[in-house]
Amino acid sequence: MHLIGLLSLLILCASCGRPALVLQQQQIGPTYLASTNVGTPDPRTPPKGQMIIAEYWVPRRIVNEHPILRISVLFHNYCQDCVEFPIRSTVGYETYSVLNREFKETCGLLAYKAEIVTCDGEVLTDWKHQLWTELITIDTDEMSSAAVE
Repeated sequence: MHLIGLLSLLILCASCGRPALVLQQQQIGPTYLASTNVGTPDPRTPPKGQMIIAEYWVPRRIVNEHPILRISVLFHNYCQDCVEFPIRSTVGYETYSVLNREFKETCGLLAYKAEIVTCDGEVLTDWKHQLWTELITIDTDEMSSAAVE
């Protein structure tokens, strides 16, 4: 499945000079284990959670500048996470998983975005989930001290 997506991304972007980025979300459960699909017993407890798969294509000239893939995640409990992966090849993919205890605590993925960023901080390309938005943070200490005055 991933190989087909990666190959189609490569073919789609082979002639363009811009980086390309595609994200997809996958549920992780008992059917995710190979043992379930071939009908063999597995002593492990099946994982439960979600995974983001980020596939990218970057021109060689950009790879030489040491870009990074930055994935920002917003969970259903409104916590956030951000991870960065160095890009070392023109075509590749990275995954971000939320499993078991962490999945239960965060209630799973709400929205996410990914960016390919240069070492100077320039965003070359990005991909955003349709529900992605930046959270507005409010400092409750400042609000309570202003209310007292």
